[in-house]
Amino acid sequence: MEAPPCSPSLLLLLLLLISSPSRALLSPTGVDFEVQALMMIKNRLKDPHGVFKNWDQESLDPCSWTSVTCSPENFVIGLEAPSQNLSGLLSPSIGHLTNLQIVLLQNNNITGPIPAEIGKLTKLNTLDLSSNHLYGAIPTSVSHLESLQHFDLSYNNLSGPIPGSLARTFNIVGNPLICGANTENDCYGVVPMPMSYNLNGSQGTLPPAKAKSHKSAIAFGSTIGCISFLLVAAGFLF
Repeated sequence: MEAPPCSPSLLLLLLLLISSPSRALLSPTGVDFEVQALMMIKNRLKDPHGVFKNWDQESLDPCSWTSVTCSPENFVIGLEAPSQNLSGLLSPSIGHLTNLQIVLLQNNNITGPIPAEIGKLTKLNTLDLSSNHLYGAIPTSVSHLESLQHFDLSYNNLSGPIPGSLARTFNIVGNPLICGANTENDCYGVVPMPMSYNLNGSQGTLPPAKAKSHKSAIAFGSTIGCISFLLVAAGFLF
C-alpha cells in the first residue's frame, strides 16, 4: 500500500519551519513561546504611555515590537522599558524567555516580588530593576546565573538575606530592610552603582566624590611644594 502524497501546502509549511528554526518554538496551541511569554508580561503590567501598544498576541514575530531586541537568529535577547511609569507585577513568565541577555525595567512603579523564574535565564548578562516598588526576598535562584555581570535592585522595598555569589557588579542599596547603615558595605559589588556600569571588568572613571578628593589632594600637594620652595629660596637670599 502506497503512502499518500504530501500536499503542496504541507510541504510549504515544513519548508518555512526548517528555514526559520527560531520561530518554530510553538506551544501546543500554535502560539510562539516567546510571544506567549511577552504577552503575559504585558498583561500583568499597566502601561500608561502605551509602550507595549504594538505587542500582538496573533504575531508570529515579536522582533518588531517596541522594547524588544532580538538576535540575528530572531530570538528575544532584550527587554528594555526604563522610565515608562509602568506599574503592576512582573510576570513569572519572564522565565520562559530563556535567551534573554538584558532586562532594563528601572525607574518604574513595578511592585510585588521578584519572580524566582528569573533564575532560569542562564544567558542573562544585565538585570536592572532599580527604583521600583518591589518587595520580598531576593530569589536565591539569581545566584546561579553565571553569565550575570550587572545586577541592580537598588531603591526598592526588598528584605531578607543577600544571596551568595551575586553578579560581578551588583547594587542593592536603598533597601533599608537589607542594607541598613551598618551593612551598606555589603550592598555593592566591584564598583558602586549606579555611577558606572562595569560590564567588561574595567575600572572606568573615578566616581565624582573620589575624583574631587583626588584633585584636592593634588592641589594641596602643589601648594605645599610651592611654599617649601619659597622658604628655601628665602634662606639663600637672607
